[in-house]
Amino acid sequence: MIKPIKDLGQNFLRNDKVIREFIEKIQISDQDSIFEIGPGEGVITKEILKTNREFKLTAIDIDERSIEELAKLHDTRFKLVHQDILNFIPTIEDTNFKIVGAIPYNITSPIVHKIIEKDNLPIKIVLIIQDEVAKKFSNLQKNSYFSFYLGYFYKINYIQKISRNDFYPIPNVDSALITFDLKENIKKIEKIKFSNFLHKVFRSPRKKINKVFDIQTLEELNISPDIRPEDLSLDEVLNLFEKEIKN
Repeated sequence: MIKPIKDLGQNFLRNDKVIREFIEKIQISDQDSIFEIGPGEGVITKEILKTNREFKLTAIDIDERSIEELAKLHDTRFKLVHQDILNFIPTIEDTNFKIVGAIPYNITSPIVHKIIEKDNLPIKIVLIIQDEVAKKFSNLQKNSYFSFYLGYFYKINYIQKISRNDFYPIPNVDSALITFDLKENIKKIEKIKFSNFLHKVFRSPRKKINKVFDIQTLEELNISPDIRPEDLSLDEVLNLFEKEIKN
C-alpha cells in the first residue's frame, strides 16, 4: 500500500462500485489509446486491464512509488511513464485517444487547460474531480468560464456525486464523476484569445453584462444589457467574441 502524500494531492479511491462505473464510462473498445492521469495505487489501472479488449493503456505519475508499484503489472497493453502530467500532455501525438483519471484537486484547472490547448483533442475524457468544480464544468447550476470554454469543444455530463468518505485519506470536499465527449465538426477558434475573452466576461460575474460590453454592441447582437454573464448562451458568447476580435 502506498501512503498518500498531501503535497501531491493524493486521495485514493476506495469504492469498488464507483470504480466500476468509472470504467463503464470510458467505453473501452479495441484499438483504444487510453492515458491515465495519476494512477496512484492502480485501482483504476487494474480494473481497466481486466477489460477483454485490445487497447493501449499508458499510466502517467510523478510519484516514483506509484511507478514502482505498477511496474509489477505485466501486460503487453500497459505502459508506465514517470513524469509530471502537465509536461506529458503536450507530447501526446495519438489521434482518437482518451484521457482518464481521478486527478488531484489542486491541478484540475491546469490539467484541463493543457488538454484543451492541444491541436489533437482527446475524443473522450473521464475524470473524478472536486464536486463543486464538476458542477461548474458541466453547467449543472449556472454558466461559468469553464462551462463555456470546455463546452465549446465537449459535451459534458455530470454523472454522479462521490462521497468524500470513499477516499483515503478523507478529503475536505466531495468529488464527482464527469465525462467529456468531443463534439463533431468543431469550428476552429483561437483558443488563447477565447480563454482571455471569457476571463473578461466573467471578471465580475454578478454584474450586468452592460458593465463589460457597451449597449450598442449588445443591441446589435440582440442581447439584453440587463442579464448577467451566467445567463448568456454559448451562441451569444460566440457572437460577442467574434465581434470583439473583428474590432
